[in-house]
Amino acid sequence: MPQSAAPLETADLSALADRQQTWFATRRGPVAVRRYARCSDFARAAVRSGSGRDRAALLTLYPEAYPLAPAWLAAVAEAAPETADHRRPSASMVSVRLLARMTPDHRNGIPRQSDGSVGWSVPGASARIWPDGRIELRSTTGAELAGLLEGSEWDHFRVAAVADAGLRLLCAPEARHLTSVGQPSGWFRPSDRGLTGGGRERKGGQVYDAATVARCSCGWSVTVPSQLGARAMAEQHRREATAGEAG
Repeated sequence: MPQSAAPLETADLSALADRQQTWFATRRGPVAVRRYARCSDFARAAVRSGSGRDRAALLTLYPEAYPLAPAWLAAVAEAAPETADHRRPSASMVSVRLLARMTPDHRNGIPRQSDGSVGWSVPGASARIWPDGRIELRSTTGAELAGLLEGSEWDHFRVAAVADAGLRLLCAPEARHLTSVGQPSGWFRPSDRGLTGGGRERKGGQVYDAATVARCSCGWSVTVPSQLGARAMAEQHRREATAGEAG
């Protein structure tokens, strides 16, 4: 990568010369972008692994997505593994769907297509991910972020982070704060946590833990002592976050 590589966050892909490769710098590593404008305007971006030696992702971008592309490419670079090989990602598609923050709840299950892919939608945008590393994120307005994540080091945590970052850029404003509340931790043996029951043991020497996690698609999360409290915290966060953005 040239020493004079420009920062990616200020990149204007629409201004790149036809077929000329341009390097951009991110906090994690270099990203190379080549725009093809002569016949059908689009750009290809190669994201390096953390070591900088291997290509970890090859992404395709069209003009509608050029304004969003720098932020997404930076997120892909941040999530990229240290090394990349020529094998398929190790990510489980169901696990990606479960880990993604930009997603509705899972009470209706996680259906997979015959090709092994999983897809979901939020207001204003949708995602589909394939076991071979292909990813497509689409906005209802026409913008699309797509590409191929390369190498077995792409686990479900990394793939979910890439999907979340793209959907946050493409979705409608109301989808940026989709809150969910989990189930209470449930029964446990105090000795498993290095605790004493204090006489509260029930059900075979176990103690009930009502602690519940509330989450938001923006990345916010909190654990509170009860499920009712988690619902209240989720509602409070949604009100405050949407009020702040409206202001």
